[in-house]
Amino acid sequence: MSKPLVIVESPSKVKSIKKYLGKEYDVTSSKGHIADLPKSVLGVDVENKFEPTYEVTKKKTVQDLKKSFKDKDTLILAVDPDREGEAIGWHVAKRLGVLTKSGKVKKGFDLKRIVFTSITKDAVQDAINHPREIDMNLVNAQQARRVLDRLVGYKLSPLLWKKIRFGLSAGRVQSVAVRLIVEREEERDAFIPDEYWKIKAALNEDDNGNTNVHIIEKDTEEGIDVGNLSGILFELQQISGKKAELARRKDVEAILDSVSSKRWIISNVTKKQVTRNPKPPFTTSTLQQTASGWLGFSAKRTMMAAQKLYEQGHITYMRTDSTNLSKEAVSAIRLVIEREFGKKSIPAKPKYYATKAKVAQEAHEAIRPSDSSKKASDLGLEGDQYKLYDLIRQRAMASQMIEATLESMKLEVVVDNYLFGANGQRIVTKGYLAVYPEKVSETILPELEKGKELFAHDVIGSQHFTQPPARYSEASLIKILESYGIGRPSTYVPILSTIQTRKYVEKEGRYFIPTDTGKIVTRLLVDNFSNVVDYEFTASMENNLDEIANGKLDWVKMMDEFYDPFDKQIAKKDSEIDRTTYTILDEAPDDIICPDCKGKMDIKLGRYGKFYSCKKWPDCKGILSLDGKTQEEIEAEARSKEFLEVYKPAPKTDDGRDYLLKQGRYGRFWAHPDYPKVKDAQPLDYSEEVFNKIYGEVPKSEDGKDMVLRKGRFGEFWAHPDYPKKKEVVRINKKELAEKKQEVLSDYSYSA
Repeated sequence: MSKPLVIVESPSKVKSIKKYLGKEYDVTSSKGHIADLPKSVLGVDVENKFEPTYEVTKKKTVQDLKKSFKDKDTLILAVDPDREGEAIGWHVAKRLGVLTKSGKVKKGFDLKRIVFTSITKDAVQDAINHPREIDMNLVNAQQARRVLDRLVGYKLSPLLWKKIRFGLSAGRVQSVAVRLIVEREEERDAFIPDEYWKIKAALNEDDNGNTNVHIIEKDTEEGIDVGNLSGILFELQQISGKKAELARRKDVEAILDSVSSKRWIISNVTKKQVTRNPKPPFTTSTLQQTASGWLGFSAKRTMMAAQKLYEQGHITYMRTDSTNLSKEAVSAIRLVIEREFGKKSIPAKPKYYATKAKVAQEAHEAIRPSDSSKKASDLGLEGDQYKLYDLIRQRAMASQMIEATLESMKLEVVVDNYLFGANGQRIVTKGYLAVYPEKVSETILPELEKGKELFAHDVIGSQHFTQPPARYSEASLIKILESYGIGRPSTYVPILSTIQTRKYVEKEGRYFIPTDTGKIVTRLLVDNFSNVVDYEFTASMENNLDEIANGKLDWVKMMDEFYDPFDKQIAKKDSEIDRTTYTILDEAPDDIICPDCKGKMDIKLGRYGKFYSCKKWPDCKGILSLDGKTQEEIEAEARSKEFLEVYKPAPKTDDGRDYLLKQGRYGRFWAHPDYPKVKDAQPLDYSEEVFNKIYGEVPKSEDGKDMVLRKGRFGEFWAHPDYPKKKEVVRINKKELAEKKQEVLSDYSYSA
């Protein structure tokens, strides 16, 4: 009798699964998805129940799978426990000839689907003993998402090409994410800061016989470090029983004059104990958000580390929206807590958290260690995996510990009709904070009684201005998407990646800012397809996909209800939208004049950024770069003495023609003379003199060769000439390099 063939997704899981199942099974990998919709055509038959046409994307892998399955009759699918995994398993079974066209198992074959959420011996063996059939509800939910996204993208994108420029794309969820970022930027642009003032008093038990009065204005050099003042810092909180709201300096000066010479006597002392409860164990989104804030990880970096931890059997499956922990896991965690922190750290009853998961089949466990007794150091982990495992373990353990107890204390002083207050806080019982170090600000106030007189050494009035809403970081964008019900555990990282790859947003530090392209595309979509980029609509589509996964909604019916009105809307808007509405950003300043007809100009958005275009376009084709230069003037720069002191001369084509100097979104670059018909662009290279001043001596590789300067995701670096075959690199400090470039280039008269 032939051995059953077990198929997992990742090659890195094969060894572990094989070890746990023993010699009675053969184990191999599909290496992820093996089939998808075709790239060059729609691939969806909208006239025939939205029947998708799939093509094999990994022909060599499929050949290897067929070879492994030859002469076997039992196929066991051990792919990941989510919709994507279910669809991968279904495609594998179809390509190996185990399923008929109608989806039934062919006679003579045995098809089993096994599910485990942690790669441990017990979990894998339990799964092999409890197989099930392929869940077509999950498969259909994945198919529906793929088909829906394909239809939206393939129908909307060509419209963007016609109305804005070629190469743009729209996506069902990505466009909503960009809209959030664009609208936040619009809020910031429209924000008008309001002035407000605070009054603080540094009160002491000793009388130094003098009260210093300070006025601190935000835009002046005058200032004082309030944090370094001696005494207890009180702040004005109420005026005549109402919240203190001060908007003018003269009001502040009047209060300072009134209170600075008065007696400061404690009128009230209040103490109370408050509890802080532990948070649930991690879901995918809360792990990404917390790893961003605590570890500085991007969502992609977090998931790469989590994937490796899962494949090595150290944590449970990392794509989940469940906060549930199994009873066995809770019992094991409680034992570890008792051993490490004592029995007093465990609540009388285990804690269970309500999950937000909408799909029962996917509401597995939260992310937790496979064995909570093991610390990161016990497992020999390093780098990102060490840090992330430590965080996951801390959160899982904290979720089963007692709450932290804090004592808050408030002192109040009433001077005339002005109430000043000082707030303090200290930890009484650490509880879960012993393992999960959330930031708790401790301000210890002295034990003072009502009626105690204090003395003002310093009284300060400080000017402030309200701040605009913060831009979205990866963590806050994931949080807002989740709050709207948009996206699912497996989609957050692709969303963030797509909107950056397509140049709709850029990062400024940790925060997203929309590009001009992102703003224009969003404006077109909101103006003309508000339903498609509507937050509630997008969330409702996600809910529909969940309903399909639960078997409560037919996916073809959902597509029918969406597609027909959407297709008609595309046709209607194609004839209505005026192209100039979404390519003209603004009018050019009055001093910018068309080089051809001397008329007025507009600021337009092109493929490589903003430029000036004649208002009479297309009758007049006059254009200027944003620095007011014509293309002829820019090309003349390339021949100037000043340019050639800083940069090497223009490269040449195979037939001896010079490349042309062009202005792009990020500055000057060399373009093929037949550009953009010939899509060949090259960066400017520094002259030998400037290069040596900036980069210094070229380092040597271990085998004595000159290293080569390369540019990667994190900046420039030196690499072995045979890189990436030989992974020998020398890092260059990004900040120091930027400072060096600025220093060197400041000595030259030309700047690109």
